[in-house]
Amino acid sequence: MMGKRGSWFILSSILVGVVSFIICLRFEREEIHMAMNSLHSQVLDHLFRWWTLLGDGWVILALILIMLMIRMRIFLVMFAGYAISGLSAQLLKRIFFSDFARPVKYFELHDIGYNLHLVAGVDVHSWSSFPSGHTATAFGVFLSLSLFLRSVTGQMMAFILAVGVGYSRIYLSQHFLMDVTGGMGLGLCGGYLGWWWLNRYNNDWLDRSLPQLIKG
Repeated sequence: MMGKRGSWFILSSILVGVVSFIICLRFEREEIHMAMNSLHSQVLDHLFRWWTLLGDGWVILALILIMLMIRMRIFLVMFAGYAISGLSAQLLKRIFFSDFARPVKYFELHDIGYNLHLVAGVDVHSWSSFPSGHTATAFGVFLSLSLFLRSVTGQMMAFILAVGVGYSRIYLSQHFLMDVTGGMGLGLCGGYLGWWWLNRYNNDWLDRSLPQLIKG
């Protein structure tokens, strides 16, 4: 039984997802992006340039590997959430939405005369905009982690980290809000599926750390 574990993270994500989805239905993608892009500062440029790395495959994998030192079950659940959400996002991007233009390319193609604020040193991509892979990965992994946390504070921190990754993708003009909303949905599904699958097993070794297993 999940109980209180992850419940705050899940409910907060659903609320944010619903609000984001309504905004995407109500306004054009370029309107939303221009409004969000106008909110920038030098401090936020530096903050989100680094925050977005929490959705990067290699960085998030390093975080997951740390869990080997804590508990094998946590490691496997987080890895499953990472794999399911990340692979799902990449399949959708490359098979069905490869021709979806990202913000900078979209504005160029539609001749929208708005000077986007871009963060120096960030390599802006052009295609495969939907869904956001970084967001899917972040929500998949941090939801997986939150499912082991009863503390609301811990779940809140995990949620903030995941939302920050999603927002960073918009702030850096790598994705539209609808891309991030889609990535969030994929991440939640992937993270929960990974937890549901592995939580069925009650093997003793799953509740031990790698050092404990090595020592026997």
